[in-house]
Amino acid sequence: SMVIKLSSGINAEYGTKRNALVWLDGPHLDFFYKWKPQALEVDAGDISSRLQLKESLGCRSFDYFLENVWSMPAERDCVATGMIRNSDNECLDNAAGSDTFGQHLQYWGCHNLGNNQFWMYRNDRRIMGLLYVFDVDGVTPGSHVILVWVDYNSDRQFFDYNTQTQQLVHRRSGLCVDRKPNSRDVIINTCDIYKTHQKWTFQYTYLTDPYSYVHQIIIDNI
Repeated sequence: SMVIKLSSGINAEYGTKRNALVWLDGPHLDFFYKWKPQALEVDAGDISSRLQLKESLGCRSFDYFLENVWSMPAERDCVATGMIRNSDNECLDNAAGSDTFGQHLQYWGCHNLGNNQFWMYRNDRRIMGLLYVFDVDGVTPGSHVILVWVDYNSDRQFFDYNTQTQQLVHRRSGLCVDRKPNSRDVIINTCDIYKTHQKWTFQYTYLTDPYSYVHQIIIDNI
């Protein structure tokens, strides 16, 4: 796999994994490997001195950080995570890793490397990447799905998943996530259960009964 080098020559994958092993406890480390599976192959070396330092300083857990410092979603806050894939093995993608605010969501071939194709489908029905959530630049067919900051005053950032049709339905407009013709951009479009490129599946789901949680949202909205 490709290795990224920092300007100082330090292997970024090596440093990232060492930080993860020191600071991510319990299920958070498993979540990290889902987001960055290539890190499983990285030798992080001996971290015992780092763990001892963490203990001697009385550092708090990562749960404390999430609950009191930065309330970024964790796996426990999601109903699904990972790649969002259609039947053509194309995945929703944040434009090859670009983090430009307001960019169009795109679709590319699924690469199974997490990162720019790793999404968190949150309990509140927002879909989030590392920084931004799905939004739309309009509520009519052909409007683009875009990536922006969470806006708790907006009603345009909610997407309900229909487990029977496998469609992602934009709640405000009632339109479905779709591919834009002759483009790599993702749009919302009139829902059509016969369109294979409107059918999406999540890589990891956390439902004991596929019709009891996400699907109930759809039923309640009909």
